[in-house]
Amino acid sequence: MLRVLLVLAILLLVTTLLVVLQVYLCKKGTELGLILPTISLVLSLPVTIFVAFNVVGAGPKNILIIVTAFLAANILTIVFGGIWLYYKNRRDTLTT
Repeated sequence: MLRVLLVLAILLLVTTLLVVLQVYLCKKGTELGLILPTISLVLSLPVTIFVAFNVVGAGPKNILIIVTAFLAANILTIVFGGIWLYYKNRRDTLTT
């Protein structure tokens, strides 16, 4: 039980640091804010492929499971993209 709590605490710390890094990159520039969402999207593709071929089997009847796995693997991508959109829109309204 202690190991599980330790792993969850480390995972929460890493996620928090990544979100802080995303905010910092978005404040520096609009293009820099796209680095972490792109990396997160690219790293989620092998997870989806693994689920598709090894866990459920790539077939038309399992498409819902594959799409769900893709969306679950991209939760961090969605968060990073939301932060980027927030700072992009904020920058656009400040300059006009």
